[in-house]
Amino acid sequence: MRIKLWLVALCAATPLCLAPYGAARQAASADASPIACRALEVHASANPSVTIVVFHQQDKNDQARLASLLRAHSGDRMEIDTGDGRWNGATLFRLKSCFGRGLLLLPPDAPMMNDGATFLLRFQPASTKN
Repeated sequence: MRIKLWLVALCAATPLCLAPYGAARQAASADASPIACRALEVHASANPSVTIVVFHQQDKNDQARLASLLRAHSGDRMEIDTGDGRWNGATLFRLKSCFGRGLLLLPPDAPMMNDGATFLLRFQPASTKN
């Protein structure tokens, strides 16, 4: 009888215990799917060798998701694809003074972008962040 009650209690509690795991997994997969973005301004410097990109989402439907990810991942390492099929590393910052805008710092070997260029932004899984 006790074993039966214990099994019933365990079965009833299992969904409650796994709910946070499912929510975290869903949030991680949402972070991992790329967001189409558009460069508003692109500036390059020779010394130090860096390209700076001010950007926002390309599609209005992605505005809330990008804003949330910018708040959660400012200062983190990201990846971008400028259309050549290669993912290049970049560092992302949230621009606090411009709602929904991000700032990317690209290394010298990243493909050059121009104002208005479109690209995909992919948030790296937590296990691969530097």
